[in-house]
Amino acid sequence: MKTYNRIRHSILASVLIFTVLTIFSGCDENGGILIPSGATDLTLSIGSNDNINDNPLDMVVITEAKALVTEIEYERERDGIDQLHQTGPYVVNFNLAGTLTEVLTGYIVRDIYTKAKFKIHKPESSETPADPEFKEGTGDAQRFSFIIKGTYNGTAFVYKSKKSAAIEINFNSATNINLKNQNLTVLFNKTGWFKSGNTVLNPNDPANADAIDNNIRNSFRRAFEDDNKDGQPD
Repeated sequence: MKTYNRIRHSILASVLIFTVLTIFSGCDENGGILIPSGATDLTLSIGSNDNINDNPLDMVVITEAKALVTEIEYERERDGIDQLHQTGPYVVNFNLAGTLTEVLTGYIVRDIYTKAKFKIHKPESSETPADPEFKEGTGDAQRFSFIIKGTYNGTAFVYKSKKSAAIEINFNSATNINLKNQNLTVLFNKTGWFKSGNTVLNPNDPANADAIDNNIRNSFRRAFEDDNKDGQPD
């Protein structure tokens, strides 16, 4: 019986070792990603696609823009299921001159994706954001998701959006995320943030807040694979 038990234990140990080696031989090259189909180290970058510098004589001149971004996901083509990239929130300082800003990098299951989804996030009353400007207190009107600074008719302003916004952008074509490292780029257009048609919206007028918030949400228009990070679809 003792001999039988020794043989039995030896066989079980061999099976265990074989199983572990098999699992890790199937991991992604960067290691530790126990996903049968593999994983891609995916970067998300954001940039402006209206690289026109503000004219100092314009009624509205934007000098800074930043947001709290969270729940970054991509919709899979074959079943419409969202794959989570990161949860956040992250403070994103937007480069207004066209240079891409890298928002995050992390692993995602390799597959074909059709949409990028993320949320401009208003912090909860109990949440402490990394940038204190996004929260002046616990009241609903004291927490902000998007902050824009600049001048209106030559006078400094700070516009703070009090709304969270879910943003969903179709890729310009179904995007196959299947390499070791890849980048997706999302572009926004800032020139329409403070406009309604040809009318300039005063950022200091609370009556314009809904229109400005809608403009911000709708300004995120394009998403595409951009592995060389030049701001153009590959």
